Amino acid sequence: MMSWIWLGLSVLAVVLELATPTALVSIWFACGGLCAWLVSLIRLPDWLQIVVFVAVSLLCMLVVRPVAARYLRGNIEPTNADRVIGTIATVTRSIDPDRWGEVYAGHTYWSAVDRDHRLIEKGSRVRVLAIEGAKLIVTEVKGDSV
Repeated sequence: MMSWIWLGLSVLAVVLELATPTALVSIWFACGGLCAWLVSLIRLPDWLQIVVFVAVSLLCMLVVRPVAARYLRGNIEPTNADRVIGTIATVTRSIDPDRWGEVYAGHTYWSAVDRDHRLIEKGSRVRVLAIEGAKLIVTEVKGDSV
């Protein structure tokens, strides 16, 4: 009886996987179900079949998913906003450790915070390190290190 349940669960997981636009949603349970089905064919106890199902499903999710997601993600095209990363910007409103400041970078005004949570005065020059949400992460440029 359990062998039919595991086989049905595996087929259902594959159908759900094919029906979802996002890749890698339920395929783990299909793998776990197939392994539990194999265990049921050699007539091992139901509790062991359940343990195999859970263990294989979790293992597939934890090990295979990160690798597969990297390959399924495809090429990531940078946006226009990404072009400011690495550029030099001018602070237009002082950046304070307790509140966002503002910088002018890439012909646009951006909210900004210092990477090390330091005070950066208005008029200083900063290098854009990253974009995090709607703000830039910056670090002050000292002297001639532009």
